[in-house]
Amino acid sequence: MRNAEDLMIVDCLLPGQIRKLGRQATYLSARRPVRTTQADCEIRGGEFVAYDRANYQTALKVWLEGAMGGSAEAQNNVGEIYAKGLGTEPDYGMAFQWFKKAADQGYGRAKINLGFLYEQGLGVAQDQAAALNLYREASGIQDELLYASVVQVQIKARDEQISGLQQEVAEGEAQQAELREQVQQLQRELAQRRSALQAASRELADTRAKLVQAQQQQDNDLAKVLENQLLAQEEQINSQRTQLASLEQRAGAGAGGSYAAVPTLEILDPVFVATRGRNTAVYRGGPGKRQVVGRVTSPQLVSAITVNGQPAPLNANGGFSAQVDVPAAGAQVQVAAVDRKGGRAQLDFTLLPQAASASASASSPAGGDGRLPGGVKLGKYYAVVIGNNAYRDAAYPALKSAANDANAVAAMLKSRYGYQTTLVLNGGRLEILTALNEMRENLKPEDNLLIYYAGHGEIDSRGQGYWVPTDGAANAEKTWISNAAISDILNTVPARHVLVVADSCYSGTMTRASAPTFDAGAMAGDKWAGWVKAMVNGRSRTALTSGGVQPVPDTGTGKHSYFARAFLNVLQDNNKLLEAQRLFREVSTSLALGAMDSPVPQVPEYSPIRYAGHESGEFFFMPRGAGAATGP
Repeated sequence: MRNAEDLMIVDCLLPGQIRKLGRQATYLSARRPVRTTQADCEIRGGEFVAYDRANYQTALKVWLEGAMGGSAEAQNNVGEIYAKGLGTEPDYGMAFQWFKKAADQGYGRAKINLGFLYEQGLGVAQDQAAALNLYREASGIQDELLYASVVQVQIKARDEQISGLQQEVAEGEAQQAELREQVQQLQRELAQRRSALQAASRELADTRAKLVQAQQQQDNDLAKVLENQLLAQEEQINSQRTQLASLEQRAGAGAGGSYAAVPTLEILDPVFVATRGRNTAVYRGGPGKRQVVGRVTSPQLVSAITVNGQPAPLNANGGFSAQVDVPAAGAQVQVAAVDRKGGRAQLDFTLLPQAASASASASSPAGGDGRLPGGVKLGKYYAVVIGNNAYRDAAYPALKSAANDANAVAAMLKSRYGYQTTLVLNGGRLEILTALNEMRENLKPEDNLLIYYAGHGEIDSRGQGYWVPTDGAANAEKTWISNAAISDILNTVPARHVLVVADSCYSGTMTRASAPTFDAGAMAGDKWAGWVKAMVNGRSRTALTSGGVQPVPDTGTGKHSYFARAFLNVLQDNNKLLEAQRLFREVSTSLALGAMDSPVPQVPEYSPIRYAGHESGEFFFMPRGAGAATGP
């Protein structure tokens, strides 16, 4: 390939084919729309607009004729074009119309896209129930009891008498004024820190230049002094960048005002099983002590957490845990959070050991044994593992753990799970895109692909997230790799299941749709087998990210980041069939408890990747030597 742009995905209109009808008639077939790389479209004589110049009009030219002709795929693609905007503001109303046309024909990807519009209230009135039903239809599993609910409650202020409303408004205005002053002070401090970081980066570049000159002149004494100075400057810049990230998050949290940052209470472990009665959580194991793990957003606004009336320590990241005694018949659990204004959130649920749950029986063993059901084939597993430490632009300080993380993940996947791995260390834009394109060209529909990225991340003013390759330049989006470009590549990869694991700043911008959650371990054996078969046969494009739309720290405990250490520990300890959603829950629980000294709170996310062709299904990990069930 001449350059990285040749590997970008475009909407390509291929020329018609010359066909013969018998011996007499020769005719030219209609032009065919496809999504492929710029280079492939050019080789095949297709018409396309270069990736960075495409807009909704050029994209519609490729797909609109097929959509008007009734093609569900083309209708979904037209809907995505309107939803993305492509050079203009998104038109969610038009997107809704086209997604609905495709969904009415049973097209799974359109159901996922339509569900997202209902969930967010974009182009249509917000309807969570309609969104969930569409997600379930797309998954191919209609039984609501196979799903679990992520249980969240907002902390609401206590009811006040009407006579006190004027005083409350006055207090709120005073608090808002105080908050604005705090935000302005933070912004001034941010400007000073950014200026100091830029100055330190210039000094670092100057020292590097002097070191190169000393090495060329073979002045070993000066070179040694400069090397030590370079190390000290890199340490200083890393420290400044961490402090800056923490300040940016504080400023972002404060900018929305005191009423915007409403704390939310969430239970991470155990998982809640959807029932038609009281909230119920089922866990693997028998009676005895069981740990309950949860977290709250905006922990600085929360004064206390209690579990069954007993205080539960709250760490700086918002994580908390407590031990609960669970008899064979189950235990009633009450988790309560109180904010600094006296507002209270309370969550009551029943905690059941698996042996006591309604979904387990002696004649129908639970799916928690983790065996692969008989007759199910997972296919081959491939991985592209990217770790970027050393960046050319001084604006991106060298990272300490990204390459270590990538080496460890690649080794784990290869030795313990039998992956064929491609390791990219300190990769430039062309090198990363080439590795992804090789997967696009060589994988088969029955294969599975995992992409792991550790390195710097960026976000632009429109909220678009990016991976920064080692040759990326600051403030130059065209030298980065956007989440949109990655989604387009994944949409064209033949592999049935693709999982992206991203450990970088702002990685959460890759995922914006919800995923129905479930507790596969609490399913009865027959339901477990049916669920696994349905998930394996579906087409999935999901992402597990180390954080949402905020910075994440580089180094945690030891030589790995907090996220990478939790990810590796879960994979190392696993000895059975592991679904990606359970991997996410265990990583989240580990981070909630183990990242207490992190300078920046981390809240991992897991959900489908938008516009990457997700329909249904789940990504599975199967360690070598793990048993499979017998029978049909």
